[in-house]
Amino acid sequence: MQLKRCARLGLSAATALLTLGALATAPAVAAPPDNWTQDGYGPGHTYYNPAESVINAATVQKLKTRWTVTPKAAIDSCPLNPVAPVVSNGRMYVLEPNGNGVGAYDTKTGKQLWIYRAGYVEATGLAVSGNTVVVTDVACYSNSNYDSNVVGIDAVTGQEKWSSLTAWTTDAMVVDQGTVLVSGYCGTCDGEEHGVEAFRVSDGESLWSRPNYVLAGPVARNGRVLLARSTSQFTEAVAVASGDSDWGTGLRYAASAADPARDQFYVTGKTGLRALAGGSGKTLWTVKNEAGELATDGRRVYVASAGRINAYAATNGKLQWTRALKTPGHPVRAGGLLYATSGKSLLVLAPTSGKTVRTFGTATDHVVATGGRLYVTNNRTVKTFTP
Repeated sequence: MQLKRCARLGLSAATALLTLGALATAPAVAAPPDNWTQDGYGPGHTYYNPAESVINAATVQKLKTRWTVTPKAAIDSCPLNPVAPVVSNGRMYVLEPNGNGVGAYDTKTGKQLWIYRAGYVEATGLAVSGNTVVVTDVACYSNSNYDSNVVGIDAVTGQEKWSSLTAWTTDAMVVDQGTVLVSGYCGTCDGEEHGVEAFRVSDGESLWSRPNYVLAGPVARNGRVLLARSTSQFTEAVAVASGDSDWGTGLRYAASAADPARDQFYVTGKTGLRALAGGSGKTLWTVKNEAGELATDGRRVYVASAGRINAYAATNGKLQWTRALKTPGHPVRAGGLLYATSGKSLLVLAPTSGKTVRTFGTATDHVVATGGRLYVTNNRTVKTFTP
């Protein structure tokens, strides 16, 4: 199907401004690997980093602030919520509201390495795949242009590698197996108000598209992603690279995560929280009336909502423990620890019991734990801790 395009100024005029030293030899990769390449850690959106070993129960009490970065918004920047930073090979990447683009920082020192400026748009999505930083944008001050750019940037230099256009204003993305999938809304595309499009990360080539579908969630597992039909109650599993259908169901689900240890998706809908077999869509277990932001480590599924965190067994959905928290945020698992917000505090919990290991007295939006560093965001400020 030929997509309708709503023309507007693209990113072809964007430039990369390099600070001194950006082209110097990249810092050595720390052990363990410092990779948190997209929101939720990876394509499974698990919020679980199995490689973290430096920050653990024995060292978490020793965490100290090492550096802080606060990108300042320009006067005319879009009033959008910041996304979590991503980390790869000694660099942290964050959205830069003052440059309407992306900035790269040295993870050891917090020094800015480069900034990519994207003109009169605001970047809204961020991921790293190999040596490419993938960014999506939105023209937030337009009432008629709904198309978005999907841009590939060199992870080392900040130079634009390619820029592609999609007909929908992107509000979700996931990168898996060298493919970036985006979905969103178009207010002027009659009959195709929502859609999904897939691009090849290496060159930005469009691979396939599905009008009247959206990503059920930014979740992929074994080269498979769930799409929800926007015009009816239907969820479909398709191949990331081709868009070919694997299976479908007459229920509409929101996909929260994929299990890191077994081929199953965690979804929510009218029936509550469900585990679905990735290859068939068969319901493996259900927790009625359960919904919320979740993390999973292959042993438990941690769900934060309604003033508490509940931990369920990943194999059968049985409740393992519950912990009361004030307005809990998205849980994160790494290094034998569970991170969760409670009010204005960040709590470090034992994943086996929910008991408090340590409390940080700081308001928190996002938590990223990788490479022996803890990245905590508060609005647009990123603060980094190490033992």
